[in-house]
Amino acid sequence: MLRNTLALTILALSSLTGSALAVPQDQEVLLPRWREGGTPPDDPNQKLVPFSVKPSLGAADMPPTSGLIASPPEYSPCDGVIFRYTTGYGNVVVACVAALTGSPAYDEKAYVVVSSAAQQTTAANAFAAAGADLSKVVFFIEPTDSVWLRDYGPHFVWQSNTLTIADSHYYPTRPLDNFIPTLLANNHYVVPPYPMGLYYSGGNFQPGPNRSGFITSLINSDNPDLSNTQIADLYRLYQGIDTLHIMPRLPSTVDGTGHIDMWMYLVDDHTCIISQFKAGSNPTAIQVTDNAVPYMQALGFNVYRTPAWNVGSTHYTYTNAFRVNNRIFTISYASGNPAYAADDAAAAAAWQAAAGPGVTLVPINCYNIIPSAGAIHCIVMQVPRYTDPNPSVHVLNPDGGEAFAMAQTYDLQWSATDDETVSSVDLFYSTDGGATYPFLIAAGLPDTGHYSWKIPLKSTPNAKVRAVAYDNLGNSATADSTANFEMTRTRRKVYDFGTGAGVNKWAWGASTTAWSAVNGVRYPATASTEIEVLKPGAYAQIASSNATGGDADANRYVSPIPASGSESTHVFEFLIAEAPSCIVDLELLWEGYGDDCLQMELYVWDNVANNWSDAKGVLGANAYAANYSGNADGRLEVHIRQNLANYIDANGRLTFMLYAERATQESFCDYVSVATLYKNCP
Repeated sequence: MLRNTLALTILALSSLTGSALAVPQDQEVLLPRWREGGTPPDDPNQKLVPFSVKPSLGAADMPPTSGLIASPPEYSPCDGVIFRYTTGYGNVVVACVAALTGSPAYDEKAYVVVSSAAQQTTAANAFAAAGADLSKVVFFIEPTDSVWLRDYGPHFVWQSNTLTIADSHYYPTRPLDNFIPTLLANNHYVVPPYPMGLYYSGGNFQPGPNRSGFITSLINSDNPDLSNTQIADLYRLYQGIDTLHIMPRLPSTVDGTGHIDMWMYLVDDHTCIISQFKAGSNPTAIQVTDNAVPYMQALGFNVYRTPAWNVGSTHYTYTNAFRVNNRIFTISYASGNPAYAADDAAAAAAWQAAAGPGVTLVPINCYNIIPSAGAIHCIVMQVPRYTDPNPSVHVLNPDGGEAFAMAQTYDLQWSATDDETVSSVDLFYSTDGGATYPFLIAAGLPDTGHYSWKIPLKSTPNAKVRAVAYDNLGNSATADSTANFEMTRTRRKVYDFGTGAGVNKWAWGASTTAWSAVNGVRYPATASTEIEVLKPGAYAQIASSNATGGDADANRYVSPIPASGSESTHVFEFLIAEAPSCIVDLELLWEGYGDDCLQMELYVWDNVANNWSDAKGVLGANAYAANYSGNADGRLEVHIRQNLANYIDANGRLTFMLYAERATQESFCDYVSVATLYKNCP
């Protein structure tokens, strides 16, 4: 089933420093681009010609929260480029940063991830010595595992013209890299990150014209539980891709990554570069790349070819370049091996012909990095440039359909973007469906994206919130909640494990062998017994939201490590006193994380269908109500407002499950609760 994210409400907690992250180290990290254990085996049945897939979702289906989602192509306006600093690979990062920022004719910035203040000093000295303009270099101090930032992200996305980040899964053996998109979103760009629930590396995705996207069939090997349509649905929801083109992958003996950027690059809306393997190269590699040419031409692209070949396991390619506005950073090898001078020249000629006369080529020596199965496209991520003189703003929460209790405090959320700086935000609310906004919530707020709003004593089913963003030049923009929400005189009751644990609320389990042991089974984890039996004091550890440290924090329940091949699984059950007919809003909340950015998925038991669900009618595997993957406590928060009798049975039982999508790694649980908003109950 589709990994249903339409009900998704996930927020990374603000205390991201209290996490499972290792202490940042300054030692050199030169992990190769291919994953530990190797790329998934070649599929002998893969199609050797590209094909397209349309998502099943219609235009009325909502993206992660609301608004229009769109992925900017790499050739669209660019503010700058993110790098991860390293001293290895012949200082290729230093060369790129110096070339990007060194000329006063260009204003693009280099955003550089470093592991510590000491490494920042080292990097700044190296950049300056190479000719970089340090006034155009911005440092982010965050821990990482490797230099391959393209692959672990962030994937920048526009949400109603405000910047957001989609966070796909990266190699589980590189958890620091895996968590970088969320850290950058929360700590630096201050934009909402959306955990995508899809295993793919950024080098295997290129957004194109007319909301199209290009990947290779590696996506199928990495996500064997998803159909092509389900994969396309996720790209549609999170990255605004309406047509997904799946190209065949090169044989693993030719290319150790399986990524599309190793043999194809989109130069602009109507031009692309495709590798042309030399005579005598692997026949399948020749066939894959040659078959792509007429396919791209049929889509309206002019195709140019650059040389490609193998020396042993090293795949020499010229497509692994990157564009920054009217400059394209290209690959050269001849400074490392003069025998490749003719290939460099042929590739440069093809690139210049494809780019046209208004684009400057910036060659970067990649001879030392290419044996690790990547070049310069693999180590960068372009940051989109906002080009409107007026700011943009989008109301994330409330976005419609919510029920808020008077006098209770809720997290009001927005996102805002500007070509300058959003200097302040004003918030208002309406009680007449947005016809007027006479009521001020707060004025002159900093652009943090969050405000704790105490719901006023006004009852209405037609409330909306308005956000007005201002920049330093006095320009402004306005956005309203997508649809009406309710402000109501209700009572709120919170059920958690502070009282009644083992009496009217329970937590069971440690692991299950596979989804087949879960599907249609309300208590799949009871054989592993109650968590209090597994670990005395476990109920107290999930009774309050008080964990602030890493894996060893005693305030957090740590599940046993599942046996080989088994997946972390926990079932929580509550007896709800209020009748479903008088509940306005039912909130399920879990706080915690999974080891090494393990994706944690929350499912709700549907009493009518007798299966796990997303609480919106979709059932079975991947039909989760919310998901999170990170190395610090995050929230899985689900609100159910319709068909509550499907989820609360005649005895008041409500059952939900926390399920891990990767084997042999434990989960870390800080707090579990259920809250009801109810009225007119006996």
